[in-house]
Amino acid sequence: MNSLSVVLAADSATTVEYYGQNGAERRYFKGANKIFQLSEAHPVGLMIYNSASLLSVPWEVTIKEFRKELGDKSFNTVEGFADEFIAWVDASQRLFPDDIRRSGFVKQVSNSLVQITLDFNRSRQEDDTLDFSTFMATYVENRGTVVQNSELNDDEIGELTASTKNDLINELDEWLDFIQVTDVDEATRDMVIDEATKQSLNMLALENNYSGLIFAGFGDHSVFPELVSYSRCKLWGTKFVASKKKVEKVTHDIPAVLSAFAQSSMTDTFEVGLSFEVFAKMQETFAGELKAIADSLNELSGGTIPEARINELIGERLKSSKDKIFQYARAEHSLPLRRVLGVLPVDEMAELAETLINLQSLKEKVTKPSETVGGPVDVAAITRSEGLVWIKRKHFFDPSLNSRFFERRR
Repeated sequence: MNSLSVVLAADSATTVEYYGQNGAERRYFKGANKIFQLSEAHPVGLMIYNSASLLSVPWEVTIKEFRKELGDKSFNTVEGFADEFIAWVDASQRLFPDDIRRSGFVKQVSNSLVQITLDFNRSRQEDDTLDFSTFMATYVENRGTVVQNSELNDDEIGELTASTKNDLINELDEWLDFIQVTDVDEATRDMVIDEATKQSLNMLALENNYSGLIFAGFGDHSVFPELVSYSRCKLWGTKFVASKKKVEKVTHDIPAVLSAFAQSSMTDTFEVGLSFEVFAKMQETFAGELKAIADSLNELSGGTIPEARINELIGERLKSSKDKIFQYARAEHSLPLRRVLGVLPVDEMAELAETLINLQSLKEKVTKPSETVGGPVDVAAITRSEGLVWIKRKHFFDPSLNSRFFERRR
């Protein structure tokens, strides 16, 4: 972004992972659309990354349905458009019905119910006098789950548990029948469901089936372009949550912004002079070498310096070296780049954005076996006056054979 425009660029690669007879399998496709016009009437776009769907509904479908319902409604900031979209997705019963949301969460909790009942079955084989209620009381006391990093508060977790309780009781009863357990009291059932729900919420926090949403453009009161990104967007039970929010703006004091999402190594290298992956390895190597030198000197001097003091000194040197490296990178790479980026015309900004995507794709092609970046690159520019304009855009059809499509769009 600079004071004139925000340019969005994205590749077309998408990864589909599923479980077959041979375990987890991946397939790569190179026709995905990741950049969309969010409003027909206002200069705001939306870019996605990572998961291309929510509850099996493609984001492309969701975004276009939202665009129709948004109409000419506007907001003072891009953040206002983002808030409206997130609230609309969370409330949409037509695309994401509550019963489908609940059934998806019930399936997740069922996995934990299976593990708990199988754990009991294994314990019963060692002690045939063990009953299920005693097992669960001990299980919760010794291994009870504490919910961590959940995007739901205690009240929301309670509502989620209540709304799925009947379905989960049916699931639990099936597994209890399978291991031939009868006469389980209600309190024990509630204990099992509560524990399994907590386990599932913690698993949700660790899973990678999230989407990234990037809103960019101009609000009604925006002088310069703005960008609002959410790097963790997913369903938590029945609630759609967009978290890890970051707001970036061009201002009178900040003439340009360069941001990368999903994979950033090439942009980091371009902006800082080296990727953070390489920098992290450098720091790890420095730490090891400094420790080896310090231990050798300490041994030669008779071992008079305590280990804790050595580690403290190494930490100070590592911090000092990191600060000096980043100070150099900022002065010699980042600031000059942003000064130039701040005055680039729209067409050259678009060329830069496309080039960075192509370099990332080439780097992955020659250094890794995966194909997570590739295919045609779509590029869109958004200015206050022209709105979203496509610089490069792929079609799944030949435009020359479908003139009536473009006639209908006029």
